Amino acid sequence: MKISSVNKTEFLAMVEQSLKNAIGYGNFIIDEGMRYATLDGGKRVRPLCVYYGARATGRDAEVDEIVCLAVAIELIHNYSLVHDDLPAMDNDDYRRGKLSVHKKFGHANGILIGDQLLTLASCVLLDGARAYGSHFARAAQEITVAAKRMVQGQAIDLCGCQSEEDYLDMYSQKTAALIAGAFAAGAICAEADYEQVEKIDEYAENIGIAFQLADDLLDEGNENSIVSLIGEEEAKDLLLQKTEKACAIAREYFVGEELSAFAKALAVREK
Repeated sequence: MKISSVNKTEFLAMVEQSLKNAIGYGNFIIDEGMRYATLDGGKRVRPLCVYYGARATGRDAEVDEIVCLAVAIELIHNYSLVHDDLPAMDNDDYRRGKLSVHKKFGHANGILIGDQLLTLASCVLLDGARAYGSHFARAAQEITVAAKRMVQGQAIDLCGCQSEEDYLDMYSQKTAALIAGAFAAGAICAEADYEQVEKIDEYAENIGIAFQLADDLLDEGNENSIVSLIGEEEAKDLLLQKTEKACAIAREYFVGEELSAFAKALAVREK
């Protein structure tokens, strides 16, 4: 089955079932914690990035390959959230309207649950490379490099940002990198040429930063964000600039209107 024949709702249902299968149904506390962290809530933005990346090239890709990439990147994203909530990081007690993983299962188990999600993502990518070949391995490499950048972004966040440039560098790595890796991975599996991979990376960098800016604008009273530094109006202008840049790239280099619509949807959100 080709990705062009599968709509967004069908794709997300496939991803959800594949996540359940990958995590499994074990009774050990780590298994329970992974299900708690991953299966109950979440917007599945990064799996959709893989989906739209594959559909935008004007070529096509096998659904199974795109689902496999989407599962891996969602596991990586959720590992990062579990660790981000820990007392040594952001020290958040709640995530998605419920207790964060370390508050539910304990600090030590929270660390291990995050570790296991990342390890499971690696297993999914290795299994995919063995099953689908060299182009999938190249797509998997995009995701692993993006995950490395995400960790670097978290380190920048912990050190603190003093300028607009610092914040944008942190957003680029902590948030935009994994989004860009997802888009590029999907495009590669759909046989994108070099220019398309380069341009979808540029598109995703812009929407990734816009996505984080939209989050910061919703998070009123947060003193550790670019909004507190440059002001709400300037932050809104920057959000608009990044979104318009992404849409311009989408219209010039890719097929259809899906990428433009997705960029706008990420930028315009409500509490």
